Amino acid sequence: MLGIVLMLVSGFMFVTMDMLAKYGAEDLPVPIIVWGRYVFHLAIMVALFPGTRFRRMWKTKRPIALSLRGGLLAACTLGFFLAIATVPLAEANAITFASPLFMVALSIPLLGEKVGWRRWAAVVIGFLGILMIVRPGFQQMHWAYLLLLAVALMFALYAIMTRQLSRDEDPMVMLFYTGLVGALGASLAAPFYWQTPSVQQWLLLLAIGGIGGVSHLIIIYAFKRASASMLAPFQYPMIIWSVLYGYYIFDDVPDAWTITGATIIISSGLYVWLRELRLARRSLEPPA
Repeated sequence: MLGIVLMLVSGFMFVTMDMLAKYGAEDLPVPIIVWGRYVFHLAIMVALFPGTRFRRMWKTKRPIALSLRGGLLAACTLGFFLAIATVPLAEANAITFASPLFMVALSIPLLGEKVGWRRWAAVVIGFLGILMIVRPGFQQMHWAYLLLLAVALMFALYAIMTRQLSRDEDPMVMLFYTGLVGALGASLAAPFYWQTPSVQQWLLLLAIGGIGGVSHLIIIYAFKRASASMLAPFQYPMIIWSVLYGYYIFDDVPDAWTITGATIIISSGLYVWLRELRLARRSLEPPA
């Protein structure tokens, strides 16, 4: 139960970070917001793990793989923040929920897993839900929708790398490299978009970075309390917070197509989760 509660809390915090990023993008360039998100994330880790504990964060067996993983997440952050600057939060989150469906497809070439027709059917149905939200041919195709699909694909790759690396890497080291790579990459881009923030904007950037870093810490503790298969479906309540923030902060009201499409995507993701859970239990059963 504690793991589930922590997962729900982290989901709420992530959507809150997204809301603040969307709000900040009204006055600040998105690359500066991404810079603040990772620089303050890294600063919090340095503050939480000083001295010898901080030096241990550098020790890893696969620095290149961890750096690539951190780069994928930084690219996801940039793409998502760019997209939500122009499209509603609820639509953006609904489309990125396609990430578990991409994971099913990518698990075949990258992990050597076998995927049956039932999970493939769930993937196809999930993408039909995405088409209901995007509605190509029925409305003008916004570039942000394609960017969000790219974010979902990159996050699927990030999650697969996380699954592989977590077998023999310290979770806190992985979190440190996430902040380090993101901060370095954003710092290289920030000078080209620099706009000195006001005091209120500095506080906003601090809040975005703090919430992002603490949310990842909460997820680590959630996975210490409960298995990944148990926690997987508890990411979907994020859509509720997205709708509420969109309505009360940005006056965005999702239409019937978006609600229906999001329901289909979430249902497909839940089916994939249930199917994988059933297969995992079957593999643990002793032979007759």
